[in-house]
Amino acid sequence: MSLTAAPKIIFFDVDETLYSNHSPRGPHVPESTRQALHELHQKGILTAIATGRSAAVLPPAVKTLITECGIDMLVSINGQYIEYRGQKLADFPMNAMQAAQLSQRLQQHHIAHAFVAHDGLYSAYEDEHLHAALNALGIPHTYRPDACRQQAVYQFLCFYPESRDELAGNLQPDTMKIIRWHPSGTDWLDKTASKARGIQTALQKLGLTMADAMAFGDAHNDREMLQTVRFSVAMGNAVPEIKAIADYVCPPIDEDGIYRGLVALGIL
Repeated sequence: MSLTAAPKIIFFDVDETLYSNHSPRGPHVPESTRQALHELHQKGILTAIATGRSAAVLPPAVKTLITECGIDMLVSINGQYIEYRGQKLADFPMNAMQAAQLSQRLQQHHIAHAFVAHDGLYSAYEDEHLHAALNALGIPHTYRPDACRQQAVYQFLCFYPESRDELAGNLQPDTMKIIRWHPSGTDWLDKTASKARGIQTALQKLGLTMADAMAFGDAHNDREMLQTVRFSVAMGNAVPEIKAIADYVCPPIDEDGIYRGLVALGIL
């Protein structure tokens, strides 16, 4: 399979797309992925990260990758904070009062949660579910229950087992949606928020359109992104629902998936 025209920009998810968390050799960025990014740069194709994480809690290996490979854009916090070559392009913070009220309700029902800010992750109420989910991805956090009153917050991370989904749904504001990313972890964010919205905003500011864009992803929070760009690629290790909507499925991350996919599509 080969694309008729190369994209002008390619967006990559982080966890299990650029960065392998669960490899037998330990968390790492595959060397072939690093090579792919260098070759894209040489061809004049812009490279971008689109992740649910904030910039502050990206794995050190990914921060190094951004610098070494000259990654041009970072669409973080599920599309709610956008940077281009180190400069902020746009952001979509939560209403501070609504964030404080939601935190209070969650604490009353003993649901562990944390605030996602641009400069870090701040917990307001902790339990074993929070630690299990964050430790699984190596995400650092700081206990600061009043963070939502002191700085811009973009979304909540809430931690509870699926057996408490009904209770959580009753606490969920009508303006928010919930995306589960771990047996104990969920994103709570504005219904209009997504990687796709962040990408659309970024492309407009660069004078590009979705027709110029391609994306790689593996998880549920990649759905809107993959459905919106011109050409979408699911990793071979992606969840079945994401493979089903993608235009192409490349090999898994630990089998040089990104590099092999780009070669198969005629981009490299």
